[in-house]
Amino acid sequence: MLEAAASEAISAAWWERVDLEARRPGEIHADLILGKAAELAFSPVGRDQLMSLALEKGVRDAGSAEPLLETSALPVERAVIAKRVFRHAPHRTSETEALVVRIEERIARRLGRDTRYDLLPQRMRQEAALQEILWNHPAIPAGDDIRLAMLCSVPKLLERVEALSGDRPWRLLTRWVAPFVGRGAS
Repeated sequence: MLEAAASEAISAAWWERVDLEARRPGEIHADLILGKAAELAFSPVGRDQLMSLALEKGVRDAGSAEPLLETSALPVERAVIAKRVFRHAPHRTSETEALVVRIEERIARRLGRDTRYDLLPQRMRQEAALQEILWNHPAIPAGDDIRLAMLCSVPKLLERVEALSGDRPWRLLTRWVAPFVGRGAS
């Protein structure tokens, strides 16, 4: 799953670069791409962290065949990051819940209204797994507070998966009502 998400980020970064080079010839596109990479580094969404890495790699090592990030980071490095992250104050529940809603809405937009609704919980479970894999990965550019938000989102995402995976009639009603209350609306 991590490799698929990394591949998706590399592809999106390549298209971003092609688009910027076509619209803004010259060297300014590199600065714009690095600016966007820096902005995405402040996002607690795992896919944004991967996109940040991919954008930066596209500017610095465009022809490199190296993977975006090593899938097997050393446990010692991860432990050092975890220890540093755990020194931060507790993350606010409201911020974590807002992050979960943001991730859910992003997935729902990507799936579209006509897609099978049972895919939403499946994709959210994948996002939870990605957040769990990445929060203490040494390659991502996130700061400790962002990493803490990523970690705190994992159980909340899984809770939301369980809520979406409940009884089928409730899920159908939720899908019908979602556009009216704003959750999952495009």
